Amino acid sequence: MTHLDTLLFLWINATADTPAWLLALARWVSTDLPALAVLGLVPLLLFGPTGRRQFLGVCLAMVLAWLAVRGIRETVHVARPFELGLGGQWLEHAATASFPSFHAAVAGAWALALTLFAPSRPRRWLVVAGGVALTIAWSRVFLGLHFVSDIAVGLLLGAACAVTARQGFAWLARRRAAWPVRPVAGSGNR
Repeated sequence: MTHLDTLLFLWINATADTPAWLLALARWVSTDLPALAVLGLVPLLLFGPTGRRQFLGVCLAMVLAWLAVRGIRETVHVARPFELGLGGQWLEHAATASFPSFHAAVAGAWALALTLFAPSRPRRWLVVAGGVALTIAWSRVFLGLHFVSDIAVGLLLGAACAVTARQGFAWLARRRAAWPVRPVAGSGNR
């Protein structure tokens, strides 16, 4: 954490003067919007092979992001702002490691994977999904749960996981195309 990180946190973090409706909105964005975003993937299953591919790609990216954050947090412990007496904490949270942000990493993976696996109009996917991910990330700082660096690294890590998932799918497609086609046993020519 740097001096700039502290300044950015204190600039974004809610204060006692923050309107109650804005705090309520930030809490909803931080706690309920991530679940809605994941549930929003389910309709992709109805859009044939390309929708299922997009669904699986996004799920893989999110799992990779979750695993990456978990691995980093096992080796590095960075205190949350409220543990250091900085700003205000506006959402109940345990004093677990804050770097990188799970919410930001998974939201970043979700948003970029939706875009990378989109069968058409990837810019629209990026604008909508990216907006959701950035809003979730903002809420975590606003509510006093993360520093900006936790969020920035989380978003970048999530993006890297989305790219990794996309590359993994591309590798599997190349491997599948290279597999020789063999007749099924017992279906010989007559």
